[in-house]
Amino acid sequence: MTIAAATPGTARRSALVVALRAAQSVPVTWAVTALVALASIYRFTRSPGDFRRTLDAIAATGFDTVLLQHDWLSVLTAVFFVPEPGGLLPSLLAVVIGVGWSERRMGHARTLAVFAGVTVLGIFLGLSAQALGLVSNLYGAQEGRSHHVFDPTIAVAGTVMAASAFASPLLRRRVRIVGFAILAVLVLYAGAPADQYRLGAGIVGVLGGVMLARRPLGLTRLRASRREARTLLAAVVAVTALGPVLSILAPRSTGVLNPLGSLFRDELHDPAFVTAHCETGELTRQCLDALALTRLDGPGAVLVTLLPLVALLLAARGIHRGRRVGLYLAIVLNALFAVLAAVYYGFLPLIASSEYARFQSAAAEEYGAFDLVATLVPAGLAAVLFLARPLFPRPSSGHPAARFILLSVLAFLGTSAVYLAVGWSVRDQFSPTATVSALVLDLPEHIIPVGFLAFEPVDMVATGPIASLVSQTVGPLFWALLIVIAWRGMNSRFPTGTGQSVARNRILGMLRGGSVGTLSWMTTWEGNSYWFAPGGGAVAYRVINDVAITTGDPICAAGRAADTADAFARWCALHGWTVAFCSVTDDFRAGLVRRGYGSIAVAEETVVRPTGWTLQGGKMKDVRTAVNRAEKEGLTASWVRFRDLTPRHAAQVRDISELWVAERDLPEMGFTLGGMDELRDDEVRLMIAVDGDDRVHAVTSWLPTYQDGRIRGWTLDFMRRAPDSMNGVMEFLIGRTILQAGGQGLDFVSLSGAPLAVDVDPGGQSATLRAVLAVLSRSLEPVYGFRSLLRFKTKFRPEFHRLHLVYADPLALPAIGLALARAYLPGLTARQAMRAFGRRSPSRATASR
Repeated sequence: MTIAAATPGTARRSALVVALRAAQSVPVTWAVTALVALASIYRFTRSPGDFRRTLDAIAATGFDTVLLQHDWLSVLTAVFFVPEPGGLLPSLLAVVIGVGWSERRMGHARTLAVFAGVTVLGIFLGLSAQALGLVSNLYGAQEGRSHHVFDPTIAVAGTVMAASAFASPLLRRRVRIVGFAILAVLVLYAGAPADQYRLGAGIVGVLGGVMLARRPLGLTRLRASRREARTLLAAVVAVTALGPVLSILAPRSTGVLNPLGSLFRDELHDPAFVTAHCETGELTRQCLDALALTRLDGPGAVLVTLLPLVALLLAARGIHRGRRVGLYLAIVLNALFAVLAAVYYGFLPLIASSEYARFQSAAAEEYGAFDLVATLVPAGLAAVLFLARPLFPRPSSGHPAARFILLSVLAFLGTSAVYLAVGWSVRDQFSPTATVSALVLDLPEHIIPVGFLAFEPVDMVATGPIASLVSQTVGPLFWALLIVIAWRGMNSRFPTGTGQSVARNRILGMLRGGSVGTLSWMTTWEGNSYWFAPGGGAVAYRVINDVAITTGDPICAAGRAADTADAFARWCALHGWTVAFCSVTDDFRAGLVRRGYGSIAVAEETVVRPTGWTLQGGKMKDVRTAVNRAEKEGLTASWVRFRDLTPRHAAQVRDISELWVAERDLPEMGFTLGGMDELRDDEVRLMIAVDGDDRVHAVTSWLPTYQDGRIRGWTLDFMRRAPDSMNGVMEFLIGRTILQAGGQGLDFVSLSGAPLAVDVDPGGQSATLRAVLAVLSRSLEPVYGFRSLLRFKTKFRPEFHRLHLVYADPLALPAIGLALARAYLPGLTARQAMRAFGRRSPSRATASR
């Protein structure tokens, strides 16, 4: 039996071999890297004088250089020089990584041609944008026309975007979404000519790559799993959070969103600066600016400027992990930025005193149409995040978003009360002497980023040590508390509170003690709530449209299942819920039917007894052939936890999963069908097929079933393979798992149930539900292939066990059917439903779920 265990030493050697092979396969990359390094070093070693100025004039590109001085060659030479010595190493790394990645996908000659083409055409596209800005008299266009640009990343960005057309659909989507998010943020916040040329090269690269790869032009939506969609959304939020940092680091930036970024800047003027600008006694703009910011000088102002951006980065982390707290934090922060930008550039000039209004209006007029963009971009992102709520699992109990908002409001009220109390106690340390109303009006100035107050009049200044201390600390304290509250809300698998975590730990203890059902481990999945019987036992359930749908048989002592379920049904009735026991066994069904419940078969489970199971015999020919072929092709089966996978293998498993989702017309299913989130459980094991080149071909996951603390069987859950993997790779993995279980003396290996694959019994009184399930089965079969999956599982000579849906109220059957559809397809849209239920074509057999 060929079952390999992954070891760190083997992984390191494999990674080294892969790295050496990759380095030898990219000669164009090394040539470009050497040329950039030599040209830049030669320029840096020349003393600043006539020769260097001449070299810069010839090699650098820019609007005036190309269109006025007609230096057409500069659009190509500019990408072989780095402007400053400090940027040489990052630029060389960008060339090696970006061009090297592209060359391995496009080939040598094509990479060289694309490198030159995207550079020339991308810079010309950027020059066209500059010309449009000059014609439109946009802010910053005149200043940027005379810039001399050196930047190798212009060519790198375009080359990578072109190579994305030759990547897998999943990687192509990631490169383009994240790449264009970065390029757009650079243009919007920094707005330098190099940023515009880089974005132009990216656009040219995508179009050129599509033509070179001979892909049809047009917009095709590539479906993503909920996890992948959240990852991309988190990346966009994180990138936009770093945008204001660009404005802070480059105060002279001229991007469209520079008005928004400038509101995060704190010039931290000192008294000498104020004196220099106000010594004439006249009320000048510089004098007002200095006075307004002087009262906020100090570390507190710096922290209040940076902590909101830290909070936004934390929100991006929460979005990636599927936490609704992170989602709502990002929505609130982006909405806040949009409102403050609108108030600062639109509302304040209308209400401020006349002296300040003319300076405020001048600032708004200086930015022109950029003010509107600075408001709409964060507002638009907040709207997108709000519409993305279906990507985040609803909490099984509690209201985490409401709890987060409540704690945040309490944090604001608490810090405000401290500021008001201390400020009133030392009111003589303010100039003029503080009043209650003055302290209340002064409070927001210590919480909002400094730049938003640049044109606000000075109402009250802290002059004493205690007043200065409380003024400096109240804002950072509030933002720090907000970050801590958000962190704690996101840092648990069950962020709704300790009650849910305690309940799940209790369920885990009961499962390890022993459970009857082979699907019992699914009760631990996120989305389930738990009810515990007074006399012992528990039921996992989720409420959808006032229907309490359970997951498998109750977890209880033998002979107590029917009593436990009956008590749970009465408890549900007290809450106004209809109960539906889903995917339950024959024995449990029989006990409830005797008590007057109705039932219908909803799935067919296949169970293999590993003791004595072999690959011999005519009926095992397909499986035996697949195993022999896999071994001849150098595939090995590795039995591991997800956290024990090497980073390379883990990334490939994620890619295989996302590619499977991308090929479907409907979203990823849930409820009793696990995905990537369920793979990460340390109790779950993976069996993966890996070839000699360290490439993962397929993956299966297995859920444990315990008896007295000992694993007595495994249940198949996740089963996906790469599109170009060997035919029969799934038979290879499942066959190896069964043989391994037999060698360990386990009782069973369940190949799990195939939902909606069982023929509905025409008898009984559940005609309405039978009709709903029949429509679901017929419509989803072309997409998910449940019946094909059931036929595939018969290759392993299993036993067949019916799984049933048991219900108490026949009148609630339509609601139960719709609740089941919502449980399996929580992200289904109306358009997808119309397309799916209008489909009637049969599907081809598939062994990939």
